[in-house]
Amino acid sequence: MAALLFLHAHPDDECILTGATLAKASTAGVRTIVVYGTRGDAGETSADLGTETLGERRVREAEAACADLGVARVEWLDYADSGMAGTETTKNPEAFSNARPATVAAELVNLLADEDVLAVIGYDANGTYGHPDHKQVHAVAHAVAALIGAGWVLDATYNREHLALLPDADGSLDRQFAAGEAELTHFVQGEPWFERKLDALMHHQSQVPDDWDQDNPDREGFRARFGTEWFITEAVVDGAELGLLSELLEPKSAWQSPTVA
Repeated sequence: MAALLFLHAHPDDECILTGATLAKASTAGVRTIVVYGTRGDAGETSADLGTETLGERRVREAEAACADLGVARVEWLDYADSGMAGTETTKNPEAFSNARPATVAAELVNLLADEDVLAVIGYDANGTYGHPDHKQVHAVAHAVAALIGAGWVLDATYNREHLALLPDADGSLDRQFAAGEAELTHFVQGEPWFERKLDALMHHQSQVPDDWDQDNPDREGFRARFGTEWFITEAVVDGAELGLLSELLEPKSAWQSPTVA
């Protein structure tokens, strides 16, 4: 069965950036694989972890979220979380961002030798917001696509112009964040997929912001920011056809901005 390979830097990235896409794909009977570069152990949390480490808790949360999204296979690479740029964790030689992309790509080829991967989904060139591990995901996704026989690479990202026009934004564009609308090619959007995305995200309790009201969540604000999942698609081989991807992705020209309450 042809599969889609989703590369993610940390637990919860699978929901925020691609949760609706994973849900839509699994509902359509498409095999989905999620591979994490790290366990998110350099993150922060206000949760009571009990006897668990943060990495252990985040793995458990991610696997529950993936189960809700219908992910067929979840794998974990053995790299440390790099943390934000310029921090002590970034200097760790075992950090994901310090690995050679070709080395990680070779690991993925061996790990997924039994899979028929149609497309590799990573992040945009700046890792959406400059996180070293996110930028590494971009490099690895593009490095592994041809090696693994994938026809397409999809960079998951956000619509920079849309976010700048939201009511709580000041209208300015941060060109180091996400991607410009002109770069975007396809999107995934739809209420059933959004609901599953949000439900799956709630498994990541260690990462829920303290100001998020779980009894009365700001669903419309979340929908405005994350309800549409954007992609920059790139063919690995000239002339490649989207195939089953055309059943999951909609062209940018069909997009209508979701209503913001």
